Amino acid sequence: MGMQVKHLTGLRNLDAAAINRVLDTAEEMRSVVSSGGAKLLSDKLLATFFYEPSTRTRMSFEAAMHRLGGGVISMADAQTTSSVQKGETLKDTIKTIDKYADVIALRHPDAGAAQEAADVSAVPVLNAGDGTNEHPTQALLDFFTIREEFGSLDGLTVTLCGDLKHTRATNSIALGLGNYDVKLQLVSPPELRITDPIKEAIEAKGRATLSEFDDVRDAVPKSNVLYVTRIQKERLAQPEDYDRYKGSYIVDREVVDLAEETMLVMHHLPRVGELSEDVDDYPGARYFQQPFNGVLVRMALLALYLDRA
Repeated sequence: MGMQVKHLTGLRNLDAAAINRVLDTAEEMRSVVSSGGAKLLSDKLLATFFYEPSTRTRMSFEAAMHRLGGGVISMADAQTTSSVQKGETLKDTIKTIDKYADVIALRHPDAGAAQEAADVSAVPVLNAGDGTNEHPTQALLDFFTIREEFGSLDGLTVTLCGDLKHTRATNSIALGLGNYDVKLQLVSPPELRITDPIKEAIEAKGRATLSEFDDVRDAVPKSNVLYVTRIQKERLAQPEDYDRYKGSYIVDREVVDLAEETMLVMHHLPRVGELSEDVDDYPGARYFQQPFNGVLVRMALLALYLDRA
């Protein structure tokens, strides 16, 4: 039956029913992986076209397609290794790639690039991160991880901590959680708070409640989920800004032990000092489970957007 929208440019475009469908389908993919794979997409080809570096997103998209029996063509470092280096526009690039593949996973440094690509693509575009805008597939795998633990996304207190202005993953998480009955706690330096348009989009849905904190220790005690993110060095205007903000929040075992009940500790990785290794053996640590869940969710997305689920 596929998805109601042709492209996945962001979670602004998905309601709770659509998100839940992705998560339900991802759960079904667990048996596909355990049985050694399937031939569901044996006649389909995925193009991963990445202008920016990636480990988990690109490899899990490609693993997902292989698990479903499909093929992959890939371009890493497209900024320098493709015709983009010669000045080719994104639109012209997409209008070429869509002749080679049945679905495109695109990562791009510019906010809005996924929608620009979707506007001209003849095949589904799945946003693998566009600048400081959104990273919807990351948020979906995070929701899958949370739901796996609690059974639902409703009724939870979720704390996002770090650079919430420039982190596209937390933008998508916040926008997606706006569809549910959650308490969303936002912890960041004042200059790196989540942007007003994101807040307004969440508040317009009328379900999630928002609160902001300066100190993560104040937010942790009531949290069911603590989601930590790094300071986005590559997005900051001046190099000295990173030196000012790095170390603003360091989540270590002392911090997580402030939680009244065992909470999930999550991170989209890589971590660069903001999440201490002494949290790795905390019972709620899930940041090395998230990558596997990313394969399941991206399998689900490929099947759904290619109308095979």
